[in-house]
Amino acid sequence: MRILHTSDWHLGRSFGDHRLLDQQALFIDWLVDVVRTESIDLVVVAGDLYDRSVPPADAVELFHAALRRLLATGADVAAIAGNHDSAERIGSVDGLLTPGLLLRGGYGHAAQVDLRHYDDGPLAIIAVPFLDPAFAPIIPATDGDRAPRRATHESVLQTAVDQARQAIAPGVRTLAIAHAFVTGAEPSASERSLAVGDAGMVSSAVFHDLDYVALGHLHRAQIVGGDERIRYSGSPLAYSFGETAQKEVVLIELDDDGDARCKPIPVDVGRTVTTIRGTLDELLRGDPNRDDWVRIELTNAHPVADAHRRLRDHFPHMVEINRSTTTISQAPRLTAQAARQRSSAELAIEFLHTVDDTVDDDDIALVHDALQRARSGS
Repeated sequence: MRILHTSDWHLGRSFGDHRLLDQQALFIDWLVDVVRTESIDLVVVAGDLYDRSVPPADAVELFHAALRRLLATGADVAAIAGNHDSAERIGSVDGLLTPGLLLRGGYGHAAQVDLRHYDDGPLAIIAVPFLDPAFAPIIPATDGDRAPRRATHESVLQTAVDQARQAIAPGVRTLAIAHAFVTGAEPSASERSLAVGDAGMVSSAVFHDLDYVALGHLHRAQIVGGDERIRYSGSPLAYSFGETAQKEVVLIELDDDGDARCKPIPVDVGRTVTTIRGTLDELLRGDPNRDDWVRIELTNAHPVADAHRRLRDHFPHMVEINRSTTTISQAPRLTAQAARQRSSAELAIEFLHTVDDTVDDDDIALVHDALQRARSGS
């Protein structure tokens, strides 16, 4: 059978001041074409269906339309809630939807196995949504414990997967879907942290002996721990300026004996990200990069009037502008004692020189005049 692994759609997300729904709609169009062209049997969405727990109405409409179109190709769809989604909203419709669609959220059915039958045999799907340990069922104290054990990201996921394993008959091939930060993988700048430090980390040993593990949460496509059967497909679009690598989805050919062969398919829609550095004049003379999301690093030594508007006109998909502080940071720093030994005029003039190398006698005279007016109260 043929499985298509995707994750982290983040429908409804914005990039700076730009809404991404039109770009996300292009991805859905592309995805439906791939599912049809590649004769996919099952499409996986490994969490973060939306960008926030209460998504805007147009994002919900796009998700529902995507489900209808994917199911219309003849493929099944299995999707789970991620840490950006509302587990309650996603989980409330679990089991009430159309045949061919599996949609999981929260603890209610996290350990329940969904057994599907395809032309080449059965497939046991362990679809574990993001499980927040703060809402985990209480684990009773054992003989050696004085109090109930505290749940962790790893313990709740391990419990769900182990319980699901017990319900799978020997010899049935397995697919696990999870939304977690698995050790050995590298994050990007656009994921929301699951916990402070490494408290949200999960060992890949949780998934031992499963035929393929479709992971979500990290936006960079990658293999975990050198094992091609445990993978992140990454987000289908770039959501931060660190995400310069080619975006992809993963095609898995899963034999009837559970042997998985993986093939990345590059996503060829959506804007890429570009960082451009230079003075305002240099940037306005350069390539406008009109099809990219653009981050500007402005290197002018002093503030430039109306820079934001002029750059926005030149770069229609500009997301942010960062000012270089090289000139200021290289200026000699005064100690508190040295500052007390200088007059107000001397301090003001020294500051002007650090931010503008064109200070002249008229500017200095203006400083002295302003300070004199301040002293006299006029």
